[in-house]
Parts: sequence; structure tokens; C-alpha cells
Amino acid sequence: MTQWLSRSTRIGYVLVILLVVATAILLVWQHFGMTRTLEISPQHPHGARVTDDRDNTRGNSANGNSVASLTVTKDAFVMRCYLGAAATYPFCKLQFQMGDPVQGIDMSGYDTIAFDLRYTGRGWHVLKLHLMNFEPEFSTLEDWNSQRFNELLINVPAQPEFTAPMNAVRTADWWHFSRQIPLSKSYVRLDHVTTVELATDNYQDTGQVVTVELRKIEFRGKWISRATLMTWLVFVWIVCGVIGLSLGLLHYRSGLRANKTRVEQLAAIDRERKEAEAARETALAEAVALARQRSQFLAQMSHELRTPLNAIIGYADLLGRDRDHLSERLASGLATIHESGQHLLTLINDILDLARVEAGKMVLHPAAVHLETFLQVLANIMRVKAEEKGLGFSYELAPGLPAAVTIDETRLRQVLLNLLGNAVKFTDTGKVSLRVLPAAPSSAPDSARLRFEVADSGIGMDTQQLGRIFQPFEQVAAAQRREGGTGLGLAISQQLVQLMGGHIDVVSAPGKGSTFSFEIDVPVAAAAPVVVAPHDTVIGYEGERKRVLVVDDVPQNRAMLQDLLQETGFLVAAAANGLECLVLLDSFKPDLILMDVMMPVMDGNETTRQIRHMPGWGNVPIIAVTASASPDDERKSRDAGADALIAKPVDHDLLLRTIGRLLALQWIAGHPAPEAGDDAALTVPPADEIEALWQLAQIGSMREIRERAAYLRGLDPAYAPFANRLDTLAQGYHSKQLAAFVARFRTGDAARRQDDFQSMRT
Repeated sequence: MTQWLSRSTRIGYVLVILLVVATAILLVWQHFGMTRTLEISPQHPHGARVTDDRDNTRGNSANGNSVASLTVTKDAFVMRCYLGAAATYPFCKLQFQMGDPVQGIDMSGYDTIAFDLRYTGRGWHVLKLHLMNFEPEFSTLEDWNSQRFNELLINVPAQPEFTAPMNAVRTADWWHFSRQIPLSKSYVRLDHVTTVELATDNYQDTGQVVTVELRKIEFRGKWISRATLMTWLVFVWIVCGVIGLSLGLLHYRSGLRANKTRVEQLAAIDRERKEAEAARETALAEAVALARQRSQFLAQMSHELRTPLNAIIGYADLLGRDRDHLSERLASGLATIHESGQHLLTLINDILDLARVEAGKMVLHPAAVHLETFLQVLANIMRVKAEEKGLGFSYELAPGLPAAVTIDETRLRQVLLNLLGNAVKFTDTGKVSLRVLPAAPSSAPDSARLRFEVADSGIGMDTQQLGRIFQPFEQVAAAQRREGGTGLGLAISQQLVQLMGGHIDVVSAPGKGSTFSFEIDVPVAAAAPVVVAPHDTVIGYEGERKRVLVVDDVPQNRAMLQDLLQETGFLVAAAANGLECLVLLDSFKPDLILMDVMMPVMDGNETTRQIRHMPGWGNVPIIAVTASASPDDERKSRDAGADALIAKPVDHDLLLRTIGRLLALQWIAGHPAPEAGDDAALTVPPADEIEALWQLAQIGSMREIRERAAYLRGLDPAYAPFANRLDTLAQGYHSKQLAAFVARFRTGDAARRQDDFQSMRT
């Protein structure tokens, strides 16, 4: 099936290329070639003869006395005409017979007439070109003038060679009137041209001899007109498109059947186990392909999952702000809802990370990091988890390492937390250790090579399990140890380390524990960033009330954002799609618009583009809100005219800070006071414990903060008041107040550490 599809795809590509090339060739050929000509010259005389106003045959009754004579040389037809005064309209004609007297020839495909003509005589040098068209409806052989007189008036120029367009030919008005031709048939017809005439048209200067020397008349045209050629090409493209669509549908149906067949074959292979090694490798390759398809499907579905999470986490955070009206039971429930939502969001992000890595779209964001502080916080977090299981935990930072390095702190933390979490999870007795050592010197200037080792004394793994642990959705442990995992952690960690330029290696044996290690090159940083203290809770702003228009197709998301903004003092209106937004602009007159990107009827980016082109609305601030905040999505929103972009689930503080920046607001902050008491009377734990609590507060893990508080009570009874304050704030889900509380005890110490680091670097 795969080979057939591949062959069909190649055939389709070849056909498309051939069509493109053929289209270009035909258009160029039609423009520069495809030319047909009809020549009248001494070499092609077409029965040349002359006539004048004395000829009374075939209905002519001029009764004149003009005399015409014809001389044919090898180069030209020479007509000499004495113009008499007897006829009202004296004339001489040079005639050429074009085929059968009735059928004639079809000259409707010609578009240009080229002349090689000389005129000698007094007065106007004017000739008429007659193209006599025989039409059985009006014409008879007995009456010459019954043929349609299609004529072109020629003012003979001084230069003998000139051209005239065929569309300049008109049917003579006198013929219309004399034959009473209906208006619907008064157009030029050239499908049965029997005679081509050159006639004099000087009726005033009689009594002279006029000489007309005709070397050549050439009618030029295309075998196929551009319009006809384009019509045929469009038809061929449409036919090929229909054929391609039909083949695509057939391929799709065949693919469905083939997938069903493959599943049945794989089931038979699993039951019988009689296939050869080559068949097993083929089945494995197909399983990998199906897993990749599954990853793509899950990545698409994650958008639909993040949208309701926006309302769940948003309302949990919003309700948690109203702490004065919450009982302990409700506050605990809200904390559980928020942590469960964050857990689900973490799983979705893991799936997205895996999909991005497999698609080659994962991008690291390095920044300067204080290495010892970063690792100490990780060690403090994992020490609590290890001691909860009765395990020992050791952390070693080898001497000689740089004080600050440039890394993607988020991704490296993700890798180390996963490795350490697995070590604690699969170890029942003994200890877990984290070691960071210098590796072989890096060849790059101003960089160092670090080796990270995570070791445990847990259950270990056999060779077969080692071959599968880095595969997505694989969990090699027994079923009772799989609780709380998806099988994505190690797969994502391996991919992230490879993006950093390393590779995770593992040494393990059943019952003897495991050691995971990797080495990466990191640039040495000149200085680490200063940590910014948390913001107080925003309860309003100064100045006149601002109007905000919320545009989102999901009612729950609209309601959550309306509640948040109204609580903060904004006047809020809502629209369910882009069209409703455009209708509300002039009536509501918003100062700022929150625009969801993915909506029915009219999406957010298109709505933003239209707003930017509406008079008076080109400068209104617009914040794009999307569940897929990739760099490409941000670029599209920026190109459409958005001033900022925020990812779902919406971070309330980030949203308010962004609104404040765009509207230049002066916020009014609330200062938390969840418990009475003097901070100076509290016994503060060591600085490393404060740093660990600070990191947990930034993550928002209330459960781990409460576990840390219990750990501090057991560590020293003097820490009990401090731990009780932590436990109360965490249990009531006062995340901002908790972060501010911890920050009061770390600010001075963090500043001293930063000053020591800067002086050490200088």
C-alpha cells in the first residue's frame, strides 16, 4: 500500500510538472508562434482583376466612365485608374477571388492586416478595403451588392508598409440600410469571404489618373486565440484536479482498509509468534508510524483540552481571590481543583513537547542562571520527596564549576526533576543521589562541559527494559508502580537533552539500581539575573473606568474573563465571534479588546485585520488569546495587528500586567494579611529552605508547600509558627500572599548572594 501510494504520488507530481511546463510552453508559443497568414501578392494572385464604374453586371448600375487597367509584375499589382465624372460615385477596384463564390474562406481568425501599398494621384490618398462576405440569408450570386460589405477605410501613409487591426473593419452603413438588416445581425461577419477588394474613394478629384501599386496584402492571425487557449487550459486543469481529488479519495478509502488489515495482521503476529525477524521489524516500523500519527492526533486534541482548562483554572484562581468569604473546606476544594487542573495542563504540555520535538519544532530559550542556586533548589525539593519514602538523598556539586551558565533553565529543570522523580518512585530502600561534575574540557571558547548523574538503589532494569524506556508511552515497570505516569517523561527528557547537544545514558541491573547520566556544553555567563519579587494582588486601578470587549466563542471563557475584569473595575462587554465584535465597536466603544484567535464565523486574526482597517479603530489595543501560543502563532497574530499575545489557560497576573502596560494604568494593589502576628517573632528556616519554598511558590504547588511545612515542623519545633503560617496560606490557596510572605525572608539573603556573586566575577 505504501509503495503504491508513493508511486501514485510521484505520478501526480510528474503530471503537475508536465501541466505547468505545457501551460507555459503553450502560452509562450501562442504569443510568439501559432501564426497563420493569408497572403495576396503576385506569387499568390488569387485571380486578381480590376473593375470600374462602367461594369453593369451582377446588379451594378453606376453607369460611369472611369477606366481601370491592371498590370501584374513579378513584384506588384499595378492598377491605373482614370476617374471619370459621369458616375455619382466614380471608382476603380482591384479584386481578388477567395475560393468558392458561395463558400469563400473563413477569415474570422485573423487579427492583423499588413499592407505593402503605394498610391499616386491628386487629392486624398484614400482607399477602401472591402471583404465581401456571402451570406445565403441576404446574398445571391446575381446581385454583387447583396454580399455583406465589410470595409476598412485606409488613409494611405507615405511609407508603403503599414498594418491595420482586423477589428477596425466595419460593415458599411449603406449596406445595412439598403438591405434592411436587423440590428441583431448588423455585426461584422468574415466566415464566408469570397472577394477582397481595394477600391478608390476619391469622388471629388475626377479627370485624373490614379495609380495604385500593391505589392502585398497579408492577413495574420493565431491558430488558437488566447481566450480559447486559456479556456482549454482551465478545462484541462479542472479535469486534472477532479481526477486528483478522485484519486485522493480512493487513496483515503484504501488507507482505511489498509489500516484495518494491518491491525488484523499485527494481532495475528502477536498471537502466533511465527513470523520471521524481518516481519517483526516491519511490524515495529509500522507501530512507530502509528505512534507518530497518534502523537499528531494528541497534539491537535490538546487545543480542545486547554480551552476548558482555561475556565477551570481561571475560575479556581478567581474564586481564590475572594478569601474572606471562603471556608476552609471551600478553600481546600479550590486548591484541589487548581492543582488538578495544573496537573492536567502539565500532561497536555508533555504531549505537546513530544509532538514538537518529533516535528523538529522545539526551540530552547537559554538565559543566564546561577548554577549553585538552581541545583540547590532542585535538591531541596527532591530531598523532601525522598525523606517522605524514608530514603536518603545526597547532592554533590563538584568544585571548579562556573558560578553562572547560560542554559534553558525550564527545560533542564524538567529533565532533572523527571530523572530524580523516577529515581524516588522506583526506589523502596536505600538512597538517591544527584551529582554535577566537570566533564572533558569543551573545545568551544568561554564554555564548560557539565556532567549530570542521577543514581538510585532501586529495582533496576534488565536489558529488554533498557531498550524500551526512552520510547514514548512506554512504562517498563510493574503495573503497581505505574500510578501517576504517562510514559512520556523519559522520551521527552531524552529529546530535550539531545537538543542541548547531549545524550542520556543509563547503566542498570535488576535489583542493583540505576544510574542516568548526560553531558552538555554550556556557555559560561558573566552574571546571573536578579530574581524579581512577586507583585501584590491587583484590586483596581486609578483614573476613569476603562471599557474592555471580550471576544471568545466559548461561553465559560467569556464569563471567566468578564468576572475577572469586572472585579478589577473594568466595564466589560462580550462577543461570541468576530462579526459580533465588529457590530459592537461603535456602540460599546472599547478601550481595549481581548480577542480569541480560533473562533467560528470569523476568526480572531481576520477580525483584527478588519478592525485595523476601520476608520477610528486603527490604534485600539488588541490582545490575542490562544490555546496554541507557538512562535508561528504569535507571528500570525502580530502580522494581523495584535499588540500582545497571551496563552490559555490565561495567567491572570500576566493578563492584568499586559492590560496595564497597553492602557498605561496605575494599579491599586491589595496587601495580604492572612494571619496576625509579627514576622520578627518567627524563627526563619535556613536560606536553602527559603529558596526551595520560593521555587515551590513560583510553581504554585500548594500540596508540596504543605508537605514542606510538615517537614519543617519535624526538623525543628522552633520553626512551627513559620510552618503554620505556610500551611494556612497554602491550604487557603493564597498563592500571591504566600509568595510575598516567603519573599520577605529571602530578599535580603538573595541580594547578599547576588552581591557576592558579582564581586566574585569582578
